[in-house]
Amino acid sequence: MKNILLSLLLATTLFAEAQHTATVLESMSSGGYTYMRVKDGSQSYWIAMTQRPIKEGDTLKYTEQGWMKNFHSKTLNRNFDNILFAGNADETTTQKLQKIVPSKMDSNFQEKGTLSIAELFSNRDKYANTTVTVKGKVTKTSSGIMKLNWIHIQDGSNFQNMNDLVFTSTQTAPKLGEIIYATGKLIKDKDFGYGYFYPVIIQKSTFKK
Repeated sequence: MKNILLSLLLATTLFAEAQHTATVLESMSSGGYTYMRVKDGSQSYWIAMTQRPIKEGDTLKYTEQGWMKNFHSKTLNRNFDNILFAGNADETTTQKLQKIVPSKMDSNFQEKGTLSIAELFSNRDKYANTTVTVKGKVTKTSSGIMKLNWIHIQDGSNFQNMNDLVFTSTQTAPKLGEIIYATGKLIKDKDFGYGYFYPVIIQKSTFKK
């Protein structure tokens, strides 16, 4: 029951999701995940989801959680040049597919000493385990999850459809719609389990106007 509750709570903190419907071309399962090569329109690429029964030719509906480059699966002992970690799509909204938005690296609020969200996603290896500051708009808050407050911030920038950055903090969450400075330690490839994976998340965060 504790694991189920944690899974449900984490679900409320996910960043904005792009939704897809694709055909499975091949699949393999290992370490609690199913890795699938899918055909999505004219594109073919790999995705990873929590382990599930799936076979070639199945139609799969899923939402984006985050793209990863040069990902190494230890349990498969295999490298993926580019792979999408995905979650289950809501059956009632899968027809409202989100189009790929061209990347925009500059923040609408960028100032000296701040970084754009797109820059952090695109160069997460460079900024991993360093303290970063973003100026942006609060788009969502979730309080008291794992004794932390979870704050989503957007700044108008976008990298490969990733434009929503999650900050965790013990500080009182700012109000929705506020423009704030958010500072914290960048952690890459954070996996909370149950399919909730963050290519980038900012922890031990503080906020100010």
